[in-house]
Amino acid sequence: MKIGNDLNIFIDRRFLVNSYLLTNEHNCIVIDPGLNDNVIDNFIIKNQLTLVGIILTHAHYDHIGNSFALAQKYTVRVYLQQDDKTTIEKYHFANELNMTPNINYDLIQYFKGNTLTINQFTFNVLLTKGHTPGGVVLKYHHYVFSGDTVFYDSIGRTDLSLGNMKEMQQSLKMFKEYCDDVDWILPGHGINGLWSEIKKHNPYFKEI
Repeated sequence: MKIGNDLNIFIDRRFLVNSYLLTNEHNCIVIDPGLNDNVIDNFIIKNQLTLVGIILTHAHYDHIGNSFALAQKYTVRVYLQQDDKTTIEKYHFANELNMTPNINYDLIQYFKGNTLTINQFTFNVLLTKGHTPGGVVLKYHHYVFSGDTVFYDSIGRTDLSLGNMKEMQQSLKMFKEYCDDVDWILPGHGINGLWSEIKKHNPYFKEI
């Protein structure tokens, strides 16, 4: 599935995770590979792209999947917000998802701050605590990768380990100010849509 010429979307059929591949000329970056690593790898090879990095919106294993196998093959780093260090070390939920953890901690590049630049890709970063302590929303031009913070008509769970509903509510207030009507909201699960649509249909924003 495509929205723009520089964005490709892949959906993992097991956990319904949306993985995103952004291109800039012949370079590409992947957000939340999940279990889509094979199809992503094939796409990279077919289109003769150079993978320059992998970003995780948060450290739950349905989003991590086989990120590290992909990173090792292409000799790139896996970028994760530093507040999710405990999440990936202790609360990634691989076992609960009947998955075998395949995490190479040496490949992780922890980051902080409100911007992240990898090669020629620069993202605005919004730290959105609530689903996990280091969950982030990434904005690239008019693409907003919302991870498991905001879905089309719902929000991420806060009842899992390290989740916090009060922090989520604060994150939603920031998110509302962060987005423009013309932004595409690209969630970790489910359908995408323009912010002008989502803010009308998502009941959690009607309360803010």
